[in-house]
Amino acid sequence: MIKKYFNNYNLDRTQKANLNTILSLFFRGGSILLQFALIPLTIDYIKPDVYGVWLTLSSLVGWVAMFDIGIANGLKNRLSESLANKDIEKARIYVSTTYVIIGTIACMLIGLYFILYNLFDWQAIFNSRFIPESELKNVVTIVSLFFLLKFITDIVNVVAASFQMVSVSSILLFISNLGLTISVWILTKTTNGNLILLALYLSGIPFLISLVSNFYLFRSQFKLVKPSFKYVDLKYSKSIISLGSQFFILQIIGLIIFQTDNILIAQFFSPAEVTNFNIAYKYYSIVTILFTILLTPYWTAFTEAYHSKDFNWIKLSIKKLRVYWGLSVLVLAIMLIVANFIIKLWIGDAVQISFSLSLSICAYIAVSNWNAIFANFSNGVGKLRVQILYAIIMGIVNIPLSFILVKIFGLGTFAMPLSNFICLIFGGVISYIQYFKIIREKATGIWNK
Repeated sequence: MIKKYFNNYNLDRTQKANLNTILSLFFRGGSILLQFALIPLTIDYIKPDVYGVWLTLSSLVGWVAMFDIGIANGLKNRLSESLANKDIEKARIYVSTTYVIIGTIACMLIGLYFILYNLFDWQAIFNSRFIPESELKNVVTIVSLFFLLKFITDIVNVVAASFQMVSVSSILLFISNLGLTISVWILTKTTNGNLILLALYLSGIPFLISLVSNFYLFRSQFKLVKPSFKYVDLKYSKSIISLGSQFFILQIIGLIIFQTDNILIAQFFSPAEVTNFNIAYKYYSIVTILFTILLTPYWTAFTEAYHSKDFNWIKLSIKKLRVYWGLSVLVLAIMLIVANFIIKLWIGDAVQISFSLSLSICAYIAVSNWNAIFANFSNGVGKLRVQILYAIIMGIVNIPLSFILVKIFGLGTFAMPLSNFICLIFGGVISYIQYFKIIREKATGIWNK
């Protein structure tokens, strides 16, 4: 069956979802182990304060991903629809056009960066006077350039998802993490805390692997939709962008809710506290990663099932995912009990994680995973209006709420995941209601847009 999967033979929707889950669990599990090995290596190499700066930089650069204005997710749905309808020519047009659009955006951002980067006080941004300004600028430049280039090559992951082969991204991530772990281990043996070298390795290797995967996969598994200038047709960009713009709004809100924690902690507290927060988050994020692996194959499967009017399959799949969610909460509870022992065994005494921080992260992850089930469904069927509305409200509330919890109520770093939890819990109820309306074909007005 695995051979059939990789050679694009016909498998039914459930077989593809199950195979994606098995392969993704295997390779993503390996990636988790490698990432856990990489963190202490990196902290030992550049020390906790500098590692906190690195994490904050990674969060800032991650914001640039929003500049695709949701085009990648727009492509995912449009390409899935075209493949479901066996319209290969339109599928190839969508892929080719998307590469041109994303490539143009990336080139514009690179040019804009070189025009503006000297205008910023990077030491103030990262609260890191202990790193020379020139070194910090070089690191920001290296990370930004490789990220923007990878911005283009990562489209292959969207194509893989549309072919219901989401495990491809897990395989590439495993290869990337293996290369990174080996490279940083070599750095620890041959150099002394060189942040620029670390930036080159941690940014350059993932890009190179992504680039090679494009050449290989479009000559094999995805040959039918291989991008070509011949198939670029910008009139189709409207179809991608109109749907993608809705995903873009959700991405922006998601960025505000999920990616500002490192920056807020660096400003409210210190870069060292960023390290503490991220170690705790990475420990519990094992549950998020595993749950995402189980969930991810269903986005494009929901798209196909919805357009095929196979509502019974959708109901059974949601029921299965809710069982997975219940198990994930149980795992979080066990991880909370043994957290201090495991983190000390993993990192040593370099970081200190409070129980309140651990508990708030667990609560946030639990409600986030619940939301993800129904967001995945609404994303797959393209009914985003309700999700956008409550996401905008959450996005407006999140940062002021974090500020109030820290500055007025005097809470520590756990205020950030607590704020996320409060914002997300309302969305979980609303998305659940929308799912039932759609699946019973009773959704009207905003519920059906």
